[in-house]
Amino acid sequence: MPPAPWPTPRSVRQATELHALLTASGRLLHQPSAAHLLNSLANCILPADPLHLRYALSLFDRMPSSTFLFDTALRACFRASSGPEHPILLYRRMRRTGVPPDAFTFHFLFKCCARGHAHVLLCQMLHAACFRTMLPSALPLIASSVIHMYAELGLPRDACRAFHEMPTKDSVAWTMVTCGLAKMGLLDDARRLLAQAPARNVVSWTGLISGYSRAGRAAEAVDCFNRMLSDGVAPDEVTVIGVLSACAQLKDLDFGRSLHMLAGEKRMLMGDKLVVALIDMYAKCGDIGRAQEIFDTSGRGRGPQPWNAMIDGYCKLGQVDVARSLFDQMEDRDAITFNSLITGYIHCGQLREAIILLGQMRRHGLPGDNFTMVSLLTASASLGALPQGRALHACIEQSLVEADVYLGTALLDMYMKCGRVEEASAVFQRMSMRDEHTWGAMIGGLAFNGMGKAALEHFFWMKCDGFHPNSVTYIAVLTACSHSCLLEEGRLYFDEMRLLYNMHPRIEHYGCMIDLLGRSGHLDEAMDLVRTMPMQPNAVIWSSILSACRVHKDVDLARNVADHLLKLEPDEDAVYVQMYNIYIDSREWENASKIRRLMEDRGVKKTAGYSSIAVAGQVHKFIVGDRSHPQIMEIIAMMEEITHRLKSVGYSPITSQITVDVDEEEKEQALLAHSEKLAIAFGLISLAPNLPVHIIKNLRVCEDCHSAIKLISKLWNREIIVRDRSRFHHFRNGACSCNDFW
Repeated sequence: MPPAPWPTPRSVRQATELHALLTASGRLLHQPSAAHLLNSLANCILPADPLHLRYALSLFDRMPSSTFLFDTALRACFRASSGPEHPILLYRRMRRTGVPPDAFTFHFLFKCCARGHAHVLLCQMLHAACFRTMLPSALPLIASSVIHMYAELGLPRDACRAFHEMPTKDSVAWTMVTCGLAKMGLLDDARRLLAQAPARNVVSWTGLISGYSRAGRAAEAVDCFNRMLSDGVAPDEVTVIGVLSACAQLKDLDFGRSLHMLAGEKRMLMGDKLVVALIDMYAKCGDIGRAQEIFDTSGRGRGPQPWNAMIDGYCKLGQVDVARSLFDQMEDRDAITFNSLITGYIHCGQLREAIILLGQMRRHGLPGDNFTMVSLLTASASLGALPQGRALHACIEQSLVEADVYLGTALLDMYMKCGRVEEASAVFQRMSMRDEHTWGAMIGGLAFNGMGKAALEHFFWMKCDGFHPNSVTYIAVLTACSHSCLLEEGRLYFDEMRLLYNMHPRIEHYGCMIDLLGRSGHLDEAMDLVRTMPMQPNAVIWSSILSACRVHKDVDLARNVADHLLKLEPDEDAVYVQMYNIYIDSREWENASKIRRLMEDRGVKKTAGYSSIAVAGQVHKFIVGDRSHPQIMEIIAMMEEITHRLKSVGYSPITSQITVDVDEEEKEQALLAHSEKLAIAFGLISLAPNLPVHIIKNLRVCEDCHSAIKLISKLWNREIIVRDRSRFHHFRNGACSCNDFW
């Protein structure tokens, strides 16, 4: 090594001073001095430090060639987290100048290729060159590097082949291949190898435990930990972190506490990673107070990770206000911080706050997260929040997140569930890649919006595109047939999924088919299918038959069906209300009174109907006969105008739907006070004439409202979209997309 006079630099700055000293003294070309300078400089280079790497390589270019200097330059590339380009160029230069490589040469080459994810063919060529060049005695020195490289590249066969080709296998090689297979998700293979290993150490056990935890196989991770202790191997901090993750998945608080005690007994360093794992475990096991205590006693960490764990814990428990308080106290926030709180707002139904926080995240210059964006779009879809959904679409168009098939499918689904079929279709047409979920969302969305024939056309195109339908796709197809009264098509596809694709229909498929038969008036055939289906019918199936009984006035079957429903859902109001209406329609007044008394005796309350409409980002909710709205006088005036214009074109309220004993005028007033009519009146006075009126109703639209809304859409020349509990109704120019079949 270097002669005594030359000091050993401890920083790049000191290395430059030594460089100047060697240059001034003429000793830079002296082999030991040059080696000492380059070796010291390589030791001082930090990860992701391209500037100082260029300095080291330029210094190397002016030095006499030797295997040691080439190896030192390769080590500098590795320390600087360089990609494979510089190391490969150095290796080619080494071969060209006739400098023989040694084990360290290939060791650092393989390390650089692994870190830089070099091309597979290049790595295999280097591996072959190593075999040709090195003596068999040197191969064990680099075998672990080869295994590590293939594991990092996700090539289990190559990693195993390199391992099995080793003439003698040391503990490092056994550990490397076991951990590599576990990291690639081949956990069963990794466990078999670990069982065959002559000795098992803490690293190999920890690799397998962490692999099981990442794969969601928490019970097997805990089993490995127990076997490790039985093997006499003492765990370290990394082991405990892996087991704590499994413990959090199992929600095993007692075991988690014992791990915490073990960490204390072993005097393990309470670094940020262990603190985060403990906080996460306690929070997911429901002991948020203990999680907060660890967070506070650890000094709240040196980075955002412990804060993120606490915010995520409070959000998962629904305490989003406490999470927000912690968020506001943070100085150093990252993308995970924002995403955790955004997800918390979504789960608590606070979509507006989630989208505001997304904007704040953008202002901080943090990249968007596709998973969070999909969650926001899904929440917008479930709430029918079209303005928020469009704002998210604008973020996607501005390339704030990378568009992919999942994001496109979520965007399409959002527009469909907000009743904007044209915009959903535009998103679908623009998608460069589609999968079976995309096609399913398109077909299901068209079905939900009453466009059954268009849904079946897309199903045909899906198969032409080479996609095989799955059971979820067939649910969407059969729903399209059910909502559009496509009986023969429904029969065809129900048989097709069984006979052509060998699928066993699930209860959802039977439910769609039974609903279609019932709506079409084939009640006997529907009941035959109920009797022959291989599973017990659920409340959804009986409810669809009961609805069909009311439409087709089959009172006897309705009684039989109601008995089944009351056994399944004795506290649900729908069956009582439906039977009451069936008896009223058939003028069985005494039976209707019995149903009402039965509801009172059992304490069953009828669900109040309400309708909501969003205007200028604010949701307005209306209940039957509600007069609490601040603009109620304007709404009443519009209702009077609606009534006058409806009657002028021949509208006659369907007063038979009012079952209480009052005169005809009061019945008419009761019908006009239905929540959807109030919401539409408010929409007409509040929205610009070119905007559609979009209503969400929690119950099924009644026949009178359906007839009235058709006329309103024609008289005011407005598109009116009503989303009830089962489907969309698009009213345009006096007609509805359901064709009066709902």
